[in-house]
Amino acid sequence: MKFEDFRKDVEIKASVRPGRYVVAKAANCSKLSEKIFAVIKDYNETTIVAEENHELNIIEEEKFFKIISFEMKLPFNLVGFLAYITGILANEGISILAISAYSTDHILIKENDLNRALKILKDNGVKITKSSNKSLK
Repeated sequence: MKFEDFRKDVEIKASVRPGRYVVAKAANCSKLSEKIFAVIKDYNETTIVAEENHELNIIEEEKFFKIISFEMKLPFNLVGFLAYITGILANEGISILAISAYSTDHILIKENDLNRALKILKDNGVKITKSSNKSLK
């Protein structure tokens, strides 16, 4: 399904998660906690997205990010959603880190770019809501 067709019937909703986040390179992630948002392990490294003051043993980290979560279930056959979101932000010089979960997508934005990013998203039809931190159904 193309994004243009999906968008005709669905309101794009997003929220800003509370807290400040870091993206960290870690030796490992031996235990999960409420402060950890995501763990990505590939052949070269373990990357952790976690709230600040995370108490993890890290090698290096990049500070500080805010997470914008898209509060909608995205179908697996949807084509172009992230291309649209990243494109409108890239056109304004805003760098992002995208993370896709099972049902939805999240983008990490440097904290100092957040207000500008939210304005751009709103100007392009994204409804920004308060963070619900609840599971999508």
